[in-house]
Amino acid sequence: MIVLKFGGSNLRNKTDLEKILKVISMYREPFIVVVSAVNGVTNRLIDALNNIADLDVDKFLEELYSTYRSFLSEESFQLRERVYQIKEILLGTKLIGKVPDFVYDQIVSHGERCSSFLLTHYLNKNNIHCKEALPEEFGLVTDGKFKNASVDLVNSEINLKRFFRQDENYIVPGFYGIHEGQITILGRGGSDYSATSIAYCLDANRVDLYKDVSGFMTCDPKYVDGVRPVRRLNYDEAAELSYFGAKILHHASVDPVRKKNIPLYIFNINSFESIDKPDTIISFNDSVAETIIKSISFTDDIAVIQFKGTNVGRVPGLLGQIASTLGNEGVNIKSVVTSQTSINVLISKQDLEKCKRITSKMQIAEVEDIHYKTEISLIAAVGDGLLKRHGIAARIFTAVSRKNINVEMISAGASDVTIYFIVRLTDRDKALQAIHEEFFRGGENGENN
Repeated sequence: MIVLKFGGSNLRNKTDLEKILKVISMYREPFIVVVSAVNGVTNRLIDALNNIADLDVDKFLEELYSTYRSFLSEESFQLRERVYQIKEILLGTKLIGKVPDFVYDQIVSHGERCSSFLLTHYLNKNNIHCKEALPEEFGLVTDGKFKNASVDLVNSEINLKRFFRQDENYIVPGFYGIHEGQITILGRGGSDYSATSIAYCLDANRVDLYKDVSGFMTCDPKYVDGVRPVRRLNYDEAAELSYFGAKILHHASVDPVRKKNIPLYIFNINSFESIDKPDTIISFNDSVAETIIKSISFTDDIAVIQFKGTNVGRVPGLLGQIASTLGNEGVNIKSVVTSQTSINVLISKQDLEKCKRITSKMQIAEVEDIHYKTEISLIAAVGDGLLKRHGIAARIFTAVSRKNINVEMISAGASDVTIYFIVRLTDRDKALQAIHEEFFRGGENGENN
């Protein structure tokens, strides 16, 4: 069995359904298709919840149905019924004037349920027999964390192997699972994660992710000139790139397929030629590129809390105390860099105000001052062999230095395949271009292994 995934960028209009039909027609073994919400629908659902007090529920749902109807060019009572399934819960939410977490996750995941219905209807109409299957039916279990849940692979595997037949084709909505009967979403872009989790649970032969871009590149072409495609990545490289900001892949997607050594293929549906010609292959391989660095990623969703004090780096248990205090309040610590006089905790910028409230209540005798760094960008250079090849780090920081950019913080060794550092946000683009030119100059028409 093969697991395919089509994202929201593959579902913009009726023509996109025809592209999907062409792709699916090429597979000669049973498949499970994981599908995202139609492009823009998830944001419309979020906007509706953010403005729930003023929402005209009937008008909103009629407009939503009109979007789906435009894909079929015909009326569908069943599709209209699917879209309107959230009417009562929207009316109830409007009445109480606030949006509980369980309501948020149920409403925001509704776009995927409508997409799975739409695609099932369309494929069957075009003689590709398939069944719709919903996570609440087959039991994709999560840890229950609203808005950003993780898949419970152990219990999900038991449920899915009981539910799915190996000789049937299925269409599945991505982005969410269930916990104790309630829907919990997997975070933005979570349909990738749904696909790889389902592949894990069913021991799939491979996972094919369809995007509207040509796989991983040596850097984001929006910020750097002369980027190249990256044809091969190992699991560690792909996981680090997605963790440090590469938006092409959900950050948790690699873990399930790595556990069972299932290859992950990425295709650009707009330049698709054959299921045997993916743009990027992610698998268990230790191929070291000639450039060593395979890709450069970055994220601006970063802030640093600096706990300063004469001996903070030498106090036993202090780092653990800080980490547990933040963790107990639901703050995810991205990384930690310490010295004798400073403990630097890297967090999401979105958690900054929450962290300020938490740290204002901390009573730590050794901490003399707490300082926050914002307006910064974290840049990660990723490649197998990076820490083993002499001089790679020196080339990175020499390239940055030539552009008169000050590096605010450096970390190497946390992963075998990544060096990351922090610069001021205003220096980000220059730093990316400088590193890219150092490792990939003259290769505009080439490829990076």
